Amino acid sequence: MPDNQRQVFLDNLVSGAAAHLMLAPGIKVCALHAGNRPGMALQVAREALQAGQLQQVLERRFERAVVFDGCFIYLDAQGALVVWHALPASNDALDRILSRMLTLANLEALDARSSR
Repeated sequence: MPDNQRQVFLDNLVSGAAAHLMLAPGIKVCALHAGNRPGMALQVAREALQAGQLQQVLERRFERAVVFDGCFIYLDAQGALVVWHALPASNDALDRILSRMLTLANLEALDARSSR
């Protein structure tokens, strides 16, 4: 994803505006509240999931609990894999959190940060 699209997404997320970013077909990042807590969600549609991806994500999350602290994993009502993280107190960490979420979901290839 181009850096400018990622930055626009992060700026919208911080401002409270509608924020979503398509990373690939069936894979997006968006603003998503959990209860009254604002957060960011990486969503992988059921049809975009790779074989064994859910199991790998769950294993990685628990094997490397400290690295992925704050990331919550679940399947939504449509069967999409969701990796959710609450918005941090400091917005400086948003870009790093998004990179961690992509790494957790084994989607590093979609991370513009890793190519810098």
